[in-house]
Amino acid sequence: MIGEIQLKICGITRVEDAVAAVEIGADYLGFILHPASPRHVTPAAYAAMAPLLPAAKKVGVVVAPTPEELARAVALGFDFIQLHFPNETSFFEAATWSDVVPPARLWLAPRVPPGKELDHAFLPFADTFLVDTFRADKFGGTGQTGDWPKFKSLQAAYPRKTWVLSGGLSPENLTAALAATGATVIDVNSGVESAPGVKDHAKLRALAEAVR
Repeated sequence: MIGEIQLKICGITRVEDAVAAVEIGADYLGFILHPASPRHVTPAAYAAMAPLLPAAKKVGVVVAPTPEELARAVALGFDFIQLHFPNETSFFEAATWSDVVPPARLWLAPRVPPGKELDHAFLPFADTFLVDTFRADKFGGTGQTGDWPKFKSLQAAYPRKTWVLSGGLSPENLTAALAATGATVIDVNSGVESAPGVKDHAKLRALAEAVR
């Protein structure tokens, strides 16, 4: 934790980047299991890395999984599962996810189009919700900033949930993002990279300074 802000560095593909992230104060390390992502880590690659990773909470990132796919992700030993899915997903499908991962360990990241509202039926299934920038062709990792006023209103409306701000955050815009949203948990990915899946350690240090 840096001050009052909890920090997740996502899209980790290398042990040295995980170490650098924890050195600057990251609380969470994110590993993307979705094969379509340029930061994709296979289950075998994660299993090989796991014993070498520094002490921080590990978050496995999946996209609209079947219960079987979700169970395989859980079996890798992540502390939390971050699950991206369309906002129009049925209540019953979401309920199957909560049968596999309890609310305390589940981060839900619904893909809510502009002009639409988060489906409140999902709220009981997770203690934590991640708000990312909407793109019709992507579930996350857009590198673009999102609707900060919407994030602020959701956080105010549901204060018993933990709200994670994501989407295009970088050392350059983080101060403005925190001021606009009041976020206390942030998720940063492409904004601290030199290439997809390769973290820039100087940018990580600059991010920590921006938080401070």
